[in-house]
Amino acid sequence: MLSDQFFGQTRAVVDRPDDVAYVGKRLTAAANTEAYKRYALTESGISPMAIPGTPGTAYTADGLEHTERGIPSSGAKDHAVQLAKRERKLLGHEYGDYWADIEGDGDTAVVTFGSSTGPAREAIARAQADGVSVRLVSMRLLAPAQPDKLAAALAGVKRVLVVEQNYGGQLHKYLRSEFQMPGEVKSFRRPGPLPIRAEEVHRQLVEWSRP
Repeated sequence: MLSDQFFGQTRAVVDRPDDVAYVGKRLTAAANTEAYKRYALTESGISPMAIPGTPGTAYTADGLEHTERGIPSSGAKDHAVQLAKRERKLLGHEYGDYWADIEGDGDTAVVTFGSSTGPAREAIARAQADGVSVRLVSMRLLAPAQPDKLAAALAGVKRVLVVEQNYGGQLHKYLRSEFQMPGEVKSFRRPGPLPIRAEEVHRQLVEWSRP
């Protein structure tokens, strides 16, 4: 679980997000479905959910591992097949272009997420005014990993600056473990309570671009 200290310790009033082009819908079970199994093993990993109160579809729902019917289970087989089911659901979904915000072009890229996106975007605008072309990849989907999409977003990049607000460089470590990162990769990170400033990122980009 990646942490973002600024998001974890702040309050803000924000504008309503723009409407997206898609509408998510839940797969639901019909009333009196014969032998209904809330967590049925399916090829897609998705099993219909019975809306509470739907006749003939009562099931157990808790935070424990379970059988296909939702009965709590500590059995190794039940645990394994339900883990595989959840994995199929995540890996089989097409996340489209919403996995990240990708802006600009250049052979230097800033990869970031969360609250660091705003300062990174402003820093890139300042760098471009200084004649340094930088692209931004602000990741919205962190897991499951999308290596092909990130590779396309970073095509032609020679330098990658990973910007994040936490002490341990969690995003940097995650990227190095799950992706083939191009060129030279550096980490710019620090904990709060003060948020990362655009000037700090801008300085990193300009200094890195010098011969």
